[in-house]
Amino acid sequence: MDKTLPTEARGNPSIYRRIRRRARRVLSRPQQLTGWRQIATVFTICIAGLALVLIGETVAFPGVTLGGYALLAVLVGTWTLPTIWATAVVVTAMTVILGAVVYGSVDRVTGGFQLTATLIVAVVGRLAVIALQRSERRRSELHQRLLNIERQRADEAATRLAEKERLTTELSEALRSLGERADQLRRANGRLVEFTADAAHELRAPLAIMRTVADRALNRPRSAGEYKESLTTVQREVIHLSGVAETLLMLARADEGQLIAQTELLDVADSLADLAARWQAVIESRGLTLELDLPDEGMVQGDPTLFARLFDNLLDNACRYTQPGGLIVLAASCAASRWHFSVSNTGLRIPPDLRDNIFERFTRGDQSRSRATGGAGLGLALCQTIARLHGGAVRLDEPAAGVTRFTVDLPRG
Repeated sequence: MDKTLPTEARGNPSIYRRIRRRARRVLSRPQQLTGWRQIATVFTICIAGLALVLIGETVAFPGVTLGGYALLAVLVGTWTLPTIWATAVVVTAMTVILGAVVYGSVDRVTGGFQLTATLIVAVVGRLAVIALQRSERRRSELHQRLLNIERQRADEAATRLAEKERLTTELSEALRSLGERADQLRRANGRLVEFTADAAHELRAPLAIMRTVADRALNRPRSAGEYKESLTTVQREVIHLSGVAETLLMLARADEGQLIAQTELLDVADSLADLAARWQAVIESRGLTLELDLPDEGMVQGDPTLFARLFDNLLDNACRYTQPGGLIVLAASCAASRWHFSVSNTGLRIPPDLRDNIFERFTRGDQSRSRATGGAGLGLALCQTIARLHGGAVRLDEPAAGVTRFTVDLPRG
């Protein structure tokens, strides 16, 4: 009997592997259902779950809040179903909640919180789906483009080999070119896979927090103060998600050449002084000191909004990585035909192994920091993008021990 067990159980691992592959595909590629049967099945499951929630709250378990399961049905529908079907699931969930309130099994405060949580989950889920679909589409397009280049190179090499007598030279050339292109493809694909994984992680963490807060708030009736605290936590995560999505969209527009700087002549001293005034309260609240070293006059050609965003990110980065009692210096100088702006701060040095990658997306200067104190790792990447859009660049300097300085070089206006 012991000899027959492995044979009978031999199929189970393959079944589990198929299930795991299917689950990973659904999580990494939302709204991939194409067949009407699959869509109808998932939709029916979501509606049936919502019906069970309504029956449980009104008949089976009066007084027990089952809103968390309704949120789960909304999340599943938003993530897997097309927009129209997902909207139907959301509307059904809201109808179930209203029905429970009207029936009297759920009080109005809890019902209002459930409606708000349902809308937030639906909107945030949809934003996450859009972001992941756009990232996956760009990865597929680049992958296909590079594959087409490889096919074209291979066809050209085959034609040259058939037409010319210098077979060895042409073949060597084609193979070398093919190898270089293959390396480029592997590196580009690796960067895109890593970027997609980082973006999914950055979006998944706030969603997990919001779901935990919602489940905890809905598992039993709570006071208005507790509900307010839960909503505040959800609002904070939504704001963080909005900031990440806005930065990702701006970087995507820059990659596609759609981010255009509306430049005009800006007074350097006035612009940076206004910027410093906005940050003064934040810097003082953290026990830091801000010093300015600005010229009396001078103009630079730049987009006012992007120019402010560039230095907002640099000052925010300096505040995050400067210990209490530290010093931040915002300086500007002009040499020849270029402006040199710098934001310096005292504190720990950036590790040497991160300096070459500090301007890449989702790179943090201190990997041990949490998302709450270390940001999403997109600020410096956006700074570099804005600087290049203005014909300049951002570089990392360490002029002295314990001092980190980011220098922005821009053309003079």
